[in-house]
Formats: sequence, C-alpha cells, structure tokens
Amino acid sequence: MDRAITAFPETLAWLGEAVSALEIDVAALQRPLRRCDLAVCAGTCCHDGVYLGPEEAGAVRRIVEESRVELEGMGLGLPEQVVVYGSWQDAVSGPKTAVRHQPKHGVVEDYPAHFPETACVFLLADARCALQALATRRGLPPWYYKPVTCWMHPLSIEGIDEDRPVLTLHDEENDPQRFPGYDGFVCRTPCGATCAGGEPAWKVLAQELEYLGSLGGRNLAEEIAAPQFLSGPRQELRGKESD
Repeated sequence: MDRAITAFPETLAWLGEAVSALEIDVAALQRPLRRCDLAVCAGTCCHDGVYLGPEEAGAVRRIVEESRVELEGMGLGLPEQVVVYGSWQDAVSGPKTAVRHQPKHGVVEDYPAHFPETACVFLLADARCALQALATRRGLPPWYYKPVTCWMHPLSIEGIDEDRPVLTLHDEENDPQRFPGYDGFVCRTPCGATCAGGEPAWKVLAQELEYLGSLGGRNLAEEIAAPQFLSGPRQELRGKESD
C-alpha cells in the first residue's frame, strides 16, 4: 500500500487483500438509501466514536500529538486522551475514539431513543469529521486520517478474517448490533436506514465502493451493476438469480 494515500498503510494493505477475494451481497446493496444531510442528522453515526485497530489507534494518537493546535483551532475541545479503552455489549472491546456529552434527544431530528447523548471527540460543530477536515485542509485525500470503519459506514465486510469475506449492507432484520434494549446501529442511522424512494445503495455509496475496490484492484460498482458478465470463483455474488 502506497504510504502517500493513507496514514494507515498496514491496515489498508490488509483490507485490500480481503477486498481482492470478497464476495458481494448484491441483493443487500440494492436496498434503497439516501445520503444523510449533516445539517439534519448532526453526525448521528458518530455518536459513540469508533473502535480502532492497533495501527489506527497509534496513528490517531500521533496525529493529535502533532496537530492538536490545528485541530483545536477548528473548534474542538480535545481531551488529553483521544483514544481510550472501550467495551460494548460483550461484542467488541479495545481502543476507540473518546466521546463527549452532547444533547441529542429532542435536538436531532429522529435521533434513535436507544442512542446515548454523546459524540466522538472529533465531531465538529457542523457535524463534519475533524480528521477528514484536517486532511482536506492539507491537500490530502479526504480519508487519509479517517479510520476505515468511519469512511466505510454503512458498508460492512463479514468474515473479513476468513477465506471468503462478504461485502454487505445490514438492514433492519439482520443488523448484528441488535440486542435487548438496543435496536440496532447501522439500520438506525440516517445513511444506513432503508429509504422508500431512495436510490440503490451501490449508487448512493459509489464513492466508498470506488475507493474500497481500488484497494483490491476491483471495480465493485461495475460488478454489482452487471453481475451477469462476471465469471470465476472470486466473483460469486449473493443475490444473483439462478439461470
């Protein structure tokens, strides 16, 4: 992975290997979505920060150490520790970005009742990501400093550590983050919720798919749009009709 395009070269190299071998859940990526409006959603998907891989955690700490003044000049009040240890629902634990209290219920339109009133410490007042804003200010690709889970949202790769990972988009029925008292995450964010009258997810998420595909030498949107022209074991697509 070319270090010029990311602050997380090892992470993206690993992700690229998964992308080169993944199957595509075409049916899931036909689900209608809409692009969220930050002025309306106020960064709902950023409410609990993001869990980080080891390389990402170290890089985010270094970015803040080197650029704290510039980041705080954007209006952030950063804590001393921007990466903390987290644990959630006995499903995930490890380093994650810290959060701050931020009123949401009754303030943010349709804010899910089960989401807490918190926000990632890198969320700017206008709901943009400060790490993304920092990259663009420096003339770097927008996701240069942005953790993978953040820029991929609401896309997911299941079985990423297995031989046949699957690119998918969880919905209201199969969101893996549904627990008693917690009615899902991806499917409850404005950019991940099914939108009647919206466009197919693969079109709405074209930018994310283009970048993700580039990591593994694939044109994912083209594969999703025209699966009938594909061949080879790597490109077995879920949701394809049988002949």
